[in-house]
Amino acid sequence: MNIALTGGIGSGKSCVASILGNALAYPVVSADVLCQDLMEHGAEGWRAVRERWAGRFLKPDTTLDRALLKEAVFNDDDLRHELEGILHPLIRFAVKERMAVAEKAGEGLVVEVPLLFEVGWQDDFSCTVAVFAPVALCLQRVSERDGLNLEQVQKVLAAQMPPLLKAEKAMFVIDNSGLWVQTVQQVTRLARQLPKYIDQGGNPGSFNN
Repeated sequence: MNIALTGGIGSGKSCVASILGNALAYPVVSADVLCQDLMEHGAEGWRAVRERWAGRFLKPDTTLDRALLKEAVFNDDDLRHELEGILHPLIRFAVKERMAVAEKAGEGLVVEVPLLFEVGWQDDFSCTVAVFAPVALCLQRVSERDGLNLEQVQKVLAAQMPPLLKAEKAMFVIDNSGLWVQTVQQVTRLARQLPKYIDQGGNPGSFNN
């Protein structure tokens, strides 16, 4: 059973993915971490960026200047779309590789995919889980966590599907807008019931308190 877990920036999806993985005894794979790996010196993503933009985003030692690339992505939507067009197929392939390894070992995976519905990967998984939090709360969390100004966070959120729409599209919803203990209770309940829903083809729904 491969579970895709998604949510907007600041929704708390990484924490929820960790708890769900522990509860199910499944490894957790992050699409963002896979992307970071792909951008390491000499890796396929790094090679693609160098081929497309030469040395524009490389440091003198030819490693990727992640800060410079991040700034460019923030300020240039065309560049962001082009970069996503390069990286997303590579990330998807890497995810499928890990799913194949897990399946061969008789294991499942929890895969954190922030842009799951935006890129249309939902059918790659047994089920989808959205972590929901209101936009205002996400803005506050990201601003405090990453030190970004409000305009920067709003720009990231604007490039993502609205949180409510993600929740509507997902098979299951974890509401992370309240107390953390309530979120943990929801995830624990989901972990207990999820295998039954998958095995029996049951009706998925929200596990909110």
